Amino acid sequence: MRFCRILLAVVATLSLAAIVNAQTPAADPAVLNREAQRIAVQTFLDRTRPEKERLAAVPKIGFPDATTAASLLAVAADRTESDAIRLEALKKHRFDDKWLDLVLKILDDPNDGGELLDSGLTEHLNRRATFKLPADVRQRIQTTWRKLLDDPRDRVRLSAYRVLVANHDPVAVNRLSESLRRQSGIPIPLDEAIELLDLNGPINHLNVLRPYLIHGDPKVRARAARALAADAQSRGSIVQMANDPQLAAEVRLYALRGLAREDERFGSYAIALVENTREDGDVRFAAMHGYAGRLNYNRSSAEEQIRFALAVERIAADQEIRSESANRLRNEARKLLEHLKVAFPSVKQFYDAR
Repeated sequence: MRFCRILLAVVATLSLAAIVNAQTPAADPAVLNREAQRIAVQTFLDRTRPEKERLAAVPKIGFPDATTAASLLAVAADRTESDAIRLEALKKHRFDDKWLDLVLKILDDPNDGGELLDSGLTEHLNRRATFKLPADVRQRIQTTWRKLLDDPRDRVRLSAYRVLVANHDPVAVNRLSESLRRQSGIPIPLDEAIELLDLNGPINHLNVLRPYLIHGDPKVRARAARALAADAQSRGSIVQMANDPQLAAEVRLYALRGLAREDERFGSYAIALVENTREDGDVRFAAMHGYAGRLNYNRSSAEEQIRFALAVERIAADQEIRSESANRLRNEARKLLEHLKVAFPSVKQFYDAR
């Protein structure tokens, strides 16, 4: 009898708990999110906390309200804060007049902030500045960036060249091109300089770039090969470089990327590289990827497409592959083969008939 009373009491307790739980509303996700944002803002603004902890809170801040935005600007303007904290504060703040005034003030003052802050702000401003900005605002930004072309700090100077050349600024482009022509006084690392002139349009700098195709530094030679693939006069040498197993892999890979972009005869040697089982896995991958890209935008014969598909099929079925780069090649080949069978009628027809 006593056991029955105990059992009934337990059942009643469980039933009451179920009723209470059913009547208790679930936590509102919006409320929880706001609370998480509040804690994140509080953590980031708390100077007594370790910097690592403050920076880790940044992604949870979300879109700042007016009060938080004002606090972020105050942190960004505080020279006693670290570069990393100031930079994150500005990244979280919206683009407005106060934000832009502070960013340009920091960048215009060589004594305000270190390399990390000034370099990071230069590139972040570039991501935010658009052609929708009024002409006078764009001119203010351009004036500040051009001053940084002469900054004594390597990282800041490199960031200034990156953003200005990417925006086809004639002052930055001409300075860079002329320094490469002289082969002296180059203001940024040589491989970066060649890469930026390639970005600006290699066809505008062929005479300047040609001497670097035989440079001793593989990083420099690689970027010159990619840029000069646009140059009919240099292309034969670059094809030889792409096929030369004695050259550094970096040179060959960049040569293939440039040739895939520029050479109408790319398939005539790229497919042979894909077929060659003795070839470096990364080189085969670059040749395969480059030719697949050209297939989507350029005409090629049915015979060449089928030959390429068969080469890809052999890689996809290769069970002897062991290295990491070769395994990446095989995985990509498997996906590519399925795409070829669907996207290209001649390949589909060939496989349907087998």
